[in-house]
Amino acid sequence: MKKLTLLSSLALIGLIIICQPFSASEAASGATPALKATSEKAKSTGEAEWNKVVEAAKKEGKVMIFSTPSGDVMRVLASAFERKYGIKVEWINGRGEELAQRMGTEKSAGIKTADVVMSGDATILIVMKPRGLLGKIGTQLILPEVSDPQAWVVKHVPYFDRDQTGIAILATPQRYVLRNTDMVKEHDITSYKDLLNPRWKGKITMNDPTITGTASGFMTMLSVNFLGVEGTKEYMRQLVKQEPAITRDRRLQAESVARGKYAISIATNFENAIEFINLGSPLAFVKIKEGGKLGSGAGGLAVVETPAHPNAAKVFINWILSKEGHAVFVKSYGSPGSRTDAPREGIPPQMFAEPDEKFYEETEEGILARTEIMKIAKEMFAPLLK
Repeated sequence: MKKLTLLSSLALIGLIIICQPFSASEAASGATPALKATSEKAKSTGEAEWNKVVEAAKKEGKVMIFSTPSGDVMRVLASAFERKYGIKVEWINGRGEELAQRMGTEKSAGIKTADVVMSGDATILIVMKPRGLLGKIGTQLILPEVSDPQAWVVKHVPYFDRDQTGIAILATPQRYVLRNTDMVKEHDITSYKDLLNPRWKGKITMNDPTITGTASGFMTMLSVNFLGVEGTKEYMRQLVKQEPAITRDRRLQAESVARGKYAISIATNFENAIEFINLGSPLAFVKIKEGGKLGSGAGGLAVVETPAHPNAAKVFINWILSKEGHAVFVKSYGSPGSRTDAPREGIPPQMFAEPDEKFYEETEEGILARTEIMKIAKEMFAPLLK
C-alpha cells in the first residue's frame, strides 16, 4: 500500500472514518471503507505497473541468463516461463568464474548480452560485484508476493548483502562429504577430521578450493565456524598429505565416486551428486557431527549492471521469486527453496535437514572471508595443482 504523506490526505481519511458507517467485521479488522479503497487503488497501481513491464518485456522478446545451474534445469525454467509470458529464455552455462570473465570482457567491449545471473553467493559477492558487473536486484522487485517478508523462511527477502546485490533462491543444507557406500561404511567418517585418516590417502577427490565454489566454501566454513584461519591452514596442510585429486569438472567429480574410482568426494556439487543418486549409484552424503552450512548453493540470483533486455529481466526475476516460478526452479534443481511455500515433493528427503543435524546460516561476512581462504588454499594446494 502506498503511504499517504500529505496532511490533507490524512485529514480527509480522518473525516471519512468519522462520517462513514462501517460493519462490525470491518471494525474488528481495522479495515475502513477509506482504507480499503486506498488499498485497492494501490493494488490497481501495482498491477498497472506490472502489466506495463510485461508488455515492454514481450516487445524485447527474450531474456538472457548467465547460469551455473545445468542446462537441464534451465530448459525446464525456460519452458515454463515462455508458456506463461511468451518471452524466449536463452542461457549460457558455465562456472561462476567463467561467467564473470565473459561478463567483464563484454562490458569492456561495450557489448550487452546478459540480463540475469544465476550462480553461487560467493561468485556474486566476491567476483562479480567488485568488478562492477551487477546492479541492485532489490530495485527489480515489483510483485507483492516477492517483496513480502513473510513469504521467506528467514522472514525477510534473503539478500546476500546490505547492498541488495543478490538473493538466495535456495536454502540448502550443505553437506560437504560424499561417500561411495560400497567402499565407505556409514560410521567410517563422522567428523571432518576423519578425512585426514591415512586410510583414505589417494582415495579422495575434491573440488578445486582455490576458486569460488563448493570447496572454498567448505574451507571458509571450517575457518568461520570451527578452526579459525590458522587452524584451517593446518587442516589444509594435513589434507594435502592425503593427495586428493583436485578437479573443476563438477559432474566428473561425482561420477568418479559413483563408479568407485574414488571412495570419498569433498565439496561435491549437490546437483550432480543427486543426479547419480537418482540413477541408483552407490552414493550417500555423510552426516558430520560438526555440522554444515545452510546456503544457496548455485541458487543465487542477481541482475547485471545494465541488462540487455531490462524489462524481460525484471519479469523473469519477479517470476522466479514468486510462488509459481520458485516452485518450478526448486523442483527442477532438486533442492529446498527459500520461500515458505516452497514444495517438498519430488525433492530427495536427504536434501532437508534432519532434527539432529546442525547447519550454520551463511552471512555476508562469511562469504567475504572466502577471499582470504582462497589465497591460503592456492599456497597450500599448489603441489597438487601442477
